[in-house]
Amino acid sequence: MAVRKFHKNRFKSSGQNLSLRVILIREKKLIESNYDFLKCTIKQNKLICKGVVKPTEYSKEYSIRIDYDGINSPKVYIIEPEIEYSDDIHIYPKEGNLCLYHQETDNFYWDYRKHNIFDTIIPWALEWFIFYELYRITGKWEHPFKPHRTVKNEI
Repeated sequence: MAVRKFHKNRFKSSGQNLSLRVILIREKKLIESNYDFLKCTIKQNKLICKGVVKPTEYSKEYSIRIDYDGINSPKVYIIEPEIEYSDDIHIYPKEGNLCLYHQETDNFYWDYRKHNIFDTIIPWALEWFIFYELYRITGKWEHPFKPHRTVKNEI
């Protein structure tokens, strides 16, 4: 009787966590098999990947982190060097994560059942750093984007 109760409780609490864990493990394997500069771990039902990006041989190195909860769109953060927010660059003002696509203009809505980080988010993040390097040279964001600033209505 005690064994049956143990198994009942075990399966009852892990149903959804099991499918979430499968998603995170799949993403981890795909990322690590395609990008050797990223090291990934799964902690508290979150995939966390860290690595160093150097867009060109003349560029700075950027330490990045990718956070993914298995369902919502992954977020990419620059850990080092600190990049101060500016309305001119493609970073979200509140969280400081990279803006890699716009749902309406790019016609892309993250769907964990159809998309993978290794062939969407990571290539877009690597491209983001190229545009950031160009921004540092020209002072202009060269890729099309939607502004992130919040405009307050003045009366």
